[in-house]
Amino acid sequence: MKMRPIGREDPLRRARHSIGKGEFREAAKLLSELRESLSESPEWLLLMAMASWRLGNFAESYNSSKRALDGYRKRGDVDGEMRAQNVAAAGAFALGRLADAEAGFERALYLARQLSDKLLMAQCANNLGNVAYYRDQQVEALRRYSHAANLFERAGFLRGIAEAWHNAGVVLREINDIEAAREASDKAVEAAEQLREPRVLGWALGGSGETDVLDGDLRLGQARTERALEIVLEQEDRITEVECLRVLSLIGRKRGSLEQAEVYATQAFSLARELHNPWMIAKAAEELGVVFTAKRNRAAASEAFSSAAQAYAETGAEVRASAMRGLV
Repeated sequence: MKMRPIGREDPLRRARHSIGKGEFREAAKLLSELRESLSESPEWLLLMAMASWRLGNFAESYNSSKRALDGYRKRGDVDGEMRAQNVAAAGAFALGRLADAEAGFERALYLARQLSDKLLMAQCANNLGNVAYYRDQQVEALRRYSHAANLFERAGFLRGIAEAWHNAGVVLREINDIEAAREASDKAVEAAEQLREPRVLGWALGGSGETDVLDGDLRLGQARTERALEIVLEQEDRITEVECLRVLSLIGRKRGSLEQAEVYATQAFSLARELHNPWMIAKAAEELGVVFTAKRNRAAASEAFSSAAQAYAETGAEVRASAMRGLV
């Protein structure tokens, strides 16, 4: 067994620890300080890709993870290849490259099975559920999320449990199974509270808040969504920030406060465009279109639905894109 010489510190240890704790801004800072000496290291590239993804820098994450993937392959490091492949696929997914994402997650899943890595198998199942959801394949998405949740629960991995149930809640809300969505949302929040990681609690609370709104409890839904927004702003989780703003627009619409709804929907749309995330652009533009429709502003509504159609098409979500074209 190889041993590290006494007194020689692993230069990436602190960055690895920060990512494990969810301190992604700190990790990115630490890694930047090591850029000159370690920027060609596959592990440095992979850690930077992970931190960048969590900070919403998806193009940087994708590029770094692809370079890490090449480095691990050249070394014959299958475990490193598996981890880099998963992160690269997540980057492709965030950038709307759905076919690349699916192929990457399938490859990572294959390697995880070869290495009997149950945790990464669960992560890949969850990620492939996301791909199915984008493609409007709700039954397949729920099957993948359920499988992922079971694997995460066996491993006792609270973050994964929260994420899988949160994702299931998204699908269940969309198919209007509010009772099942409430159960999924509650499980996500419960796991997040046990984990005590603010970032996870932020998006779990956001999902629970939207479930409250769709269940008719606007007061509780607004309280939870506003609390979620506070958390995600502190954690610099910009993707969930878009979602919270979209839900606050939904609350405004349901209360008849269309001016307020327009403000929130416009903020969500602007932030999504800043992040270059086609899915978030589509969701925010769709909400903005509904607001303009309620305000009887046909020209603005048509423009918003057209933006949603284009963005959905970029992600490969053609069923959703077609629905938006119909609204145009």
